[in-house]
Amino acid sequence: MTFKLALAATALALAGIAGTATAQPSLYYVWKHKATGKTMCNPEAIDANWVKVSGPYSDANCSIKEPE
Repeated sequence: MTFKLALAATALALAGIAGTATAQPSLYYVWKHKATGKTMCNPEAIDANWVKVSGPYSDANCSIKEPE
């Protein structure tokens, strides 16, 4: 019984830690493909063929500009 109690207490403690951990929201940027000129809004470039055009933005549509 003591093992089950210890296991339950450990699980509750880990759940509490996970619940209080807060992640920083992602910042989004407008990226432009070097060859095609296509643009996208993403936190990171997919590969080296993408160049950052503008940002940061606070939303995934790149419509709400973050203050500088």
